[in-house]
Amino acid sequence: MSNQEEIKEKLLEYVITILEEKREEFSGFSVCPFVKADRIKNQLFLDVFDNQKETLVDVILRFVRSKKSSALIAQLNTDIAGTETRGYQNFVNLVIEECKLGDVKALCFNPNDQLEVEGYNARSKAPYFLINMAYTDDLSKAHRSLKQTKYYDKIPHDYTSYLGVKK
Repeated sequence: MSNQEEIKEKLLEYVITILEEKREEFSGFSVCPFVKADRIKNQLFLDVFDNQKETLVDVILRFVRSKKSSALIAQLNTDIAGTETRGYQNFVNLVIEECKLGDVKALCFNPNDQLEVEGYNARSKAPYFLINMAYTDDLSKAHRSLKQTKYYDKIPHDYTSYLGVKK
């Protein structure tokens, strides 16, 4: 098994054991309520970004060309402080926008992030610095459906604000 395959296996394990796990902190929902459907339908693009061998644009293009609904990408060779995650996320979104790669939005998960819900920090369990990408129409639809549930009830304001979510 190649190093890239091992990394993708760790990504898949994180998806199944952390992101798909139903948690009381999220009112009985999974941390990421829509990732399981994408995974089961083979619409989750898993990839590895080694910034010493390629560019961010290369990785984004692979996702867009895959025609899959969402992506989870492990970024290697990076040590970004939790306080810098949002700035880097803004940079990734600027690159996507500047390259005119479609209505794709990125969200970064950093094991160094301090964001938690009732003491639970799913981001701290990430095996690598992760870039999650999805199409804005899908994200808007997901947000609208979650707003009609109790999903956001226990999530602190600073966390929903960080995510750009209005309850």
